[in-house]
Amino acid sequence: MASPFVSSTTRTFSPPLHYDEETNEPYLPLAPPFGPRIRLTPPRLYDPRPTPDSDPDAPHNKIEDDVAALVKHHNLAEIYMFLTGPPRPYTEEYAKEWLKKRKTESQALIDEMDRETSSYKGLVEAGTSVETDTPTPRLVLSGCPVRVIRERLDDGTDVFLGDCFLARSHFPEIADLKERERRTEENYTYEKGDPRIVYSFGMFLSPSAHGRGIMSATVQTLIEQWAVPVMAARQFEVAAMSHNVGSQKVFLKNGFALVNELEDAVDLEKLGKGEGKAGLKLYRREVRSPEEK
Repeated sequence: MASPFVSSTTRTFSPPLHYDEETNEPYLPLAPPFGPRIRLTPPRLYDPRPTPDSDPDAPHNKIEDDVAALVKHHNLAEIYMFLTGPPRPYTEEYAKEWLKKRKTESQALIDEMDRETSSYKGLVEAGTSVETDTPTPRLVLSGCPVRVIRERLDDGTDVFLGDCFLARSHFPEIADLKERERRTEENYTYEKGDPRIVYSFGMFLSPSAHGRGIMSATVQTLIEQWAVPVMAARQFEVAAMSHNVGSQKVFLKNGFALVNELEDAVDLEKLGKGEGKAGLKLYRREVRSPEEK
């Protein structure tokens, strides 16, 4: 079976993705000292091997998809008590459906990257920015195709550590539903690269990986290595439940500032995650690219 990640595009002007030598799976290594051992990859719903291998002990034949890992982690109280989205109980069927959607999104972004880098390469080789007064259009992509945090082991296998994704904000902190819908719709009308777009993060990390600074490095990597230089992202905001101290520390370490606190904003009982309500804390960060400083 051909690898879903194989591409004929020459990535001379590619964003900073790497490609696994055995599986050809794209990945983004975390900022030092974690990368390349710890990396971000696309979600997996099947083995990303380029071809079947008769040796069952080959490292890339040991790669599993993410269904079991998602079910395991989303049913841990240490994780679901800090998330507002996933259902409880989190089932295998839901995991497979979720992975199908995320895989489709990831592949669409990889395809976009191939198209855009090919066009960009042609413009540069034609001397557009050197021999004429017309500047070469900036390479800008609409999203990031990698999101799952994994740790590569010495035997070639890897361990699922968590998930961290970047998307346009849906402004969960806005209590008025009509205003929230209006702001969300407006946020999605902007063309990619528009500095008015507000981006947000969603994330969780395996309890086994807590206390190592991995999520802080993940957010740093996504902002500095991808969102700002590749997506031209400038505005970020995140909402964390008041009792989610870990996530708040992650964003404070990454230059976010607390801008608002909302009491009783999340109905825990309605979400099946306890009794009463929880507050929300809103953090925000604005950045400039090196060229704008």
